[in-house]
Amino acid sequence: MSTGTIALILSFSIAMVVVSFLIGIWAKKKATSAQAYFGATGMFGPVAVGLSSMAGIASAFAIVGVPGIIYSTGNPMTFWMLSGAAFAMSYIILGKRMRAMAEVAPISSLGDVCDVRFNNNKLIKACMSIIICLGCVGYLAAQISAGSALIANLVNIKPIVAGLIIFGLLTVYTALSGEVGGLLSQAFQGAIMVFAGLVLIIAFFAVTGGFGGVLEAVAANPTVTGATNGVTKEFNPNLLGAWGTYPGGISLTWMLIPILGCVGQPQVLTRMYAVKNPKDLPKAGLVTAITHTIVGFLAVCAAYGAMYLVATGKIEPLAKADTAIYAFADYLGIWAQLLVYAAVLAAALSSASMFLTSSATLLSKDLTSAVGIKIAPEKQIGVTRVFMFILGAIAIVVSIYSSEMVALLGTFGWGTLVSGTFPVFVVGLLWKRCNETGTLVGVAYSLIFNILPLVTSFKYPSTLPAYFITSAIAVALTVIVSLITKKPELNKETELVMDL
Repeated sequence: MSTGTIALILSFSIAMVVVSFLIGIWAKKKATSAQAYFGATGMFGPVAVGLSSMAGIASAFAIVGVPGIIYSTGNPMTFWMLSGAAFAMSYIILGKRMRAMAEVAPISSLGDVCDVRFNNNKLIKACMSIIICLGCVGYLAAQISAGSALIANLVNIKPIVAGLIIFGLLTVYTALSGEVGGLLSQAFQGAIMVFAGLVLIIAFFAVTGGFGGVLEAVAANPTVTGATNGVTKEFNPNLLGAWGTYPGGISLTWMLIPILGCVGQPQVLTRMYAVKNPKDLPKAGLVTAITHTIVGFLAVCAAYGAMYLVATGKIEPLAKADTAIYAFADYLGIWAQLLVYAAVLAAALSSASMFLTSSATLLSKDLTSAVGIKIAPEKQIGVTRVFMFILGAIAIVVSIYSSEMVALLGTFGWGTLVSGTFPVFVVGLLWKRCNETGTLVGVAYSLIFNILPLVTSFKYPSTLPAYFITSAIAVALTVIVSLITKKPELNKETELVMDL
């Protein structure tokens, strides 16, 4: 890559960071209350909420990792883009009840929703807070690692320096403006990702002629070896089959987890009560579904575009599968490089700010109240800002120097959040019979069996991902224990919410 190209990409990316920073600083004047700072409760329209929610889900893993997985293993990961439709399903299933919680109580966090539904049960709130915080910290570290590596490679500086500059600015504006600035900056970053997606999708069809062209190229060249790098890419006959090179059970998991798991993601749940007008919930779900489908299809097209270029000899086989989206953009030229590098950085920034605010709120507000530590309302925002600065600094350092923390993306990422939120919010808000005892057993199981594999050699006797089994068992325990124990007594306000 030429010096001029690097300068253009870097300038474009820095401009995006600066605009995000200015949005966050401007939004500070709107973060005047706890509900605004912690939850942006009832403040925004469906477009801003939809773009923000999409940007929080479509992380750097989605834009960089998904193309790499598809390039390596074939079709299974394409099921991930089905989670676009899952957003609309999430709003249909939970939207009304989650938004209604903000009408019957002062809701500013998921912990507040937990309090209303389960009569201020401290143990449920504590377990839920710890699980979600662990998942958030894992995602946060992974986004910082991806964004820092991207900038460091462009300007040949150490990742820790890039991380301190880029994500240090993010920590500042997020700490100052809370979820208000986070939501608005994420909406801006999401718009960049969508625009990049539309352009790259069109480019894919122009270059390859469509997926038929990819299939023909791969079938005609089952083995390709690079002339200069010596890397060999073998296009396994199963690569473009229904299940790819994975066993069917694992491939099926990739279909189920994105769809079902979307319902339990904090990026989706918290945005439901950020919608200003409850009647706009369907619009917010539709915006999120459409935009995420575009970004998801971007990842798919980039993967198959790289596959096509390798099969036809236009580029050499990739030494690292995660460079698939960059390889495709580099082939297309400077305009594609500008958009792709900006989209990757936007994905990292949006997810990082989302999980920074979520984890800081869970630790400083929800977990502290669950363990009996009382913080005066007028001091709560200040305390949370301190937590954000501390968490941001720790995450930057750890993500650069500790591979174990970045690995939490897989262990304490999507699946961990699902296992922690399903018993409390999905089962809890959909089923009146769900009681405190059942929910506590389910969420406690999730906490134990998300941590156990990290500190011991424990493994489930199955090829399915551990978080999938943990989530399923946690939900089953919640239901079974609720059925065999006392029926809950709901207060009038909660009863009205559950009847929606």
